[in-house]
Amino acid sequence: MTLCLIDTGVFLCLAFEDPGYEQCGKLLDKAFKGEITPLLSSIQLTELYTPFLRANDLAGLQKMKQEVIKLEPRIRSVDREVAEKAAEYRSTIKTPEGKWLALADSVILATSTLEAAEILYTTDTNFANVEEIKVKAPEMELKEWIKQYGSKK
Repeated sequence: MTLCLIDTGVFLCLAFEDPGYEQCGKLLDKAFKGEITPLLSSIQLTELYTPFLRANDLAGLQKMKQEVIKLEPRIRSVDREVAEKAAEYRSTIKTPEGKWLALADSVILATSTLEAAEILYTTDTNFANVEEIKVKAPEMELKEWIKQYGSKK
């Protein structure tokens, strides 16, 4: 089965029904059906839960937690190896806007490469210059996603 890191934005796009949420749902359905093995970095749990906590949406938070549990992803903690690889990526990879890759994004990228994921699925243009792993949007290439839906960061 194909190991794929699914970036935080995919989950949030579906949860908030942002443009492209149908494609995000199709990707997550593949994971629920066992067609792909989902991978997450432990830092993504922070990213996933924060919007609900900030909004004091405890029902939404519980739903998100239950969906993550049902997904049964492989979760890699941020250990020394991940931190060092993330620092390497953060000091060498720039976004299309010419900024350094953000901390969370570099940790997510490091997790995907150290766990030997085949694909990093994202809706985030910050990954557009990444060459260390195949980067795709749900159901299409990232460039096509950007044309159709833009990028929500």
